[in-house]
Amino acid sequence: MKITEIEVIPLRVPYGERSRKRCYHFAMTEEVTVYKFHTDTGLVGLAENVGPPYAEGELDRYRGTNPFDHVMGTGPFNLDMGCYDLMGKHLELPAWKLMGQQVRQWVSMGWWMPCMSLEDTVAEVELAAAQGYRGLKCKARAFYDVVELSAAIQEVAPPDFRVEFDFNGSLICVEKALPVLRALEEFPVVKGVEEPIFAYDIEGWRRLHREIRIPFYLHGVKTVCEGASRQPSGPWTGLRAGDFEGALCSHERIKDALASGWVFAAANTPILLQYVGTGITAAFACQLGAVMPTATLPGVTGSHLYEDDLIVEPHPVQRGFMKVPEGAGLGVELDEGAVERYRGTPAVEWPRHISVISLPGGLVHYYRNLQQAERLMKEGVDESFAPGVRLDEWEDDGTGDFDRLWKRLQESDWPVWE
Repeated sequence: MKITEIEVIPLRVPYGERSRKRCYHFAMTEEVTVYKFHTDTGLVGLAENVGPPYAEGELDRYRGTNPFDHVMGTGPFNLDMGCYDLMGKHLELPAWKLMGQQVRQWVSMGWWMPCMSLEDTVAEVELAAAQGYRGLKCKARAFYDVVELSAAIQEVAPPDFRVEFDFNGSLICVEKALPVLRALEEFPVVKGVEEPIFAYDIEGWRRLHREIRIPFYLHGVKTVCEGASRQPSGPWTGLRAGDFEGALCSHERIKDALASGWVFAAANTPILLQYVGTGITAAFACQLGAVMPTATLPGVTGSHLYEDDLIVEPHPVQRGFMKVPEGAGLGVELDEGAVERYRGTPAVEWPRHISVISLPGGLVHYYRNLQQAERLMKEGVDESFAPGVRLDEWEDDGTGDFDRLWKRLQESDWPVWE
């Protein structure tokens, strides 16, 4: 069996109406590329990635090869999943059979959301619970009061619901992190924090870990197998089992994901799978989760964010678990009607906007966008995670005041303070 052709299908799949504008403000693309791996036997394998298509040179690594050449793949998981789909279809077996022994038929999967206002956060939690999820991963950023959000979530979440806040290092240092994390300890719904400070601050991380009861999660599973790095969100060999309660397996190559699965199983340390895409990628994540012994933390695929998941039969979710597809390969069928709907869809022309930060004492500061606000607040330009702090987006209302302020913000990398 040889791969004779790779059909590249660029799409633009809108996010759901409830969160579409927020995803835009977070600079999240609606571009999705679907691939059909055609073979000389007539089988077709599915693959996808979020964003534009891979370069032809990357695709050439697969053309003319046997899909079985890519077992324990070292290429992008987005493309290797197409080979696993083909191998499974050829053998009439689910893809996990080519990855290891099955340890579960249902994989823990969680809801994902960017950071939002208190009102929108409450609505997301209620929607997630209504759709069968029991875990939610939420970005925690300096321009929202994460303690206030936790109190609101605690009020509406079901008794068995759990929330993990992903700080991406935004608490910066021990002195800043301790009061925030101690306040979060008061809310039983908060079951984990991911990367509260960058883990290259080994002593700081260990001090926080000693003093805080909430489980800590690393932003990556390569901690134990790569050299130390001072890059934010990089691998850190200075930390060892006992310094954290779990780690992300995020968009890793299949070979690395499976290897990490066994290493973390030996250390009896949970893994959170994070493979983002539509229902195609969710199927792949389930195949991985079926064989990784400690992939027990609620994973993230983000497939619920999209208006359509691009597959004929949606993945069932019950009490926070997604069923591993039972069919051959990835076990899902592409919805050709959805593909045609989103092929050639033009990008949305969003209005200009300004990010407005409201701080204690009635202070109001204006930023070019929330990316600038996040970066400068990390640098101490404004107090991060202040009580009552919030971000709102001021969209172009056609007034001269908006136009003058917007132009002023483009002139320098600095906020405008009232």
